[in-house]
Amino acid sequence: MRPFVPLALVASLLAACASPPPFESTTPNPVPAPAAPAGFDTATIAGSVWKVVDLKGIGLKQADQVKLQFVSATEVAGFGGCNSFTGRAELAGSAIKFGPLAATQRACAPQAMAEESMYFSALGRVRSAREENDQLVLLDESGSALMRLRRGQ
Repeated sequence: MRPFVPLALVASLLAACASPPPFESTTPNPVPAPAAPAGFDTATIAGSVWKVVDLKGIGLKQADQVKLQFVSATEVAGFGGCNSFTGRAELAGSAIKFGPLAATQRACAPQAMAEESMYFSALGRVRSAREENDQLVLLDESGSALMRLRRGQ
């Protein structure tokens, strides 16, 4: 009976080696998690100034003047083409939300006022952002682009 003890011991050791330890995955090729949408660098956004390039497919007449400045991680300011504005910003990863915003009440040419109204309205609907081709793209809650901005001064 002695020869069976070493054989049984060897068999149990081999069986123990054949099964994976409890912390290892038994799935041969796990499916990778979907990639998160590319956001923007909230750590370096403070102090940056952006000029509107495109507002929902509309090229603004005063695009070089329409600006958005991230004063800090919680405050924005800018110019809508007619009036200056300031307000709050909430940044978390790619999520972003502006408001409430306060603006001066200057009267301008009807075209400038209309474009500014569209700009302020779009800022109120922003829910996320991403950087793409050296531009900041601001998106609504469905992920549709509201506007594109480029770094400026």
